[in-house]
Amino acid sequence: MTYPQKSERYIKYAEILLSNGFSEAKKSKGHFFRQATEQTAFIVNLGDDEEGSITILYGFTSTACMIGYEEWFENHGSDIVYCQVRNILFIWDEESEFNAQTKISDFYAKYKTHSKEEIISVKKERDKEFLSHFKRAFKPLGFKKKGKKWTRILENGSALTLDAQKSAFSDQYYFNITIHEASDFYAIQFYERVVMNGSNLYNWQLMTDEQIDNLIKHILKNYIEPNMR
Repeated sequence: MTYPQKSERYIKYAEILLSNGFSEAKKSKGHFFRQATEQTAFIVNLGDDEEGSITILYGFTSTACMIGYEEWFENHGSDIVYCQVRNILFIWDEESEFNAQTKISDFYAKYKTHSKEEIISVKKERDKEFLSHFKRAFKPLGFKKKGKKWTRILENGSALTLDAQKSAFSDQYYFNITIHEASDFYAIQFYERVVMNGSNLYNWQLMTDEQIDNLIKHILKNYIEPNMR
């Protein structure tokens, strides 16, 4: 198998994966997967740039939802959005390569025998931790949490709400800001969605704590505080 216009490091990693029981998606090149349990697969997706730096997305995905769609999975594997529990690493030299090998090996060893339900439980714990950053930031400002919404009553009697909305089609978050009647969330007077063009910041599992906190600061400064006045 050849990899046109790919770096030597990329080709080396691809060959290592294939020699260790991974399959490569037929149509989405660079997407590798290997069955872990009956209903889960370990995925490693490779990407590189012109300078030879490698991006590695790795994690566990449920294959239970692929029943009847096995051919699709064989063609495309899993990606940055649909992998239930995912991490990302960047490799540019021998030291980062060594550190990546250790992290990926430890991660695989920790979850390799997890069932689909256990993998989904890990994802829920990550989700809870992600949203805890919002709780810590919004509670001191007088916002009350209900589900994945934070609401504060304004001086004019209306309510201001941040809604951390999960996409119906993927594992991405969107952040909606609304002003509405205090007794009726759907009686909307103002609506705006946080837009982060050209960014992977909606891929919440791949964000560091610092990136999450910076996202919240951005939302507060540009969307929440102007509407609290």
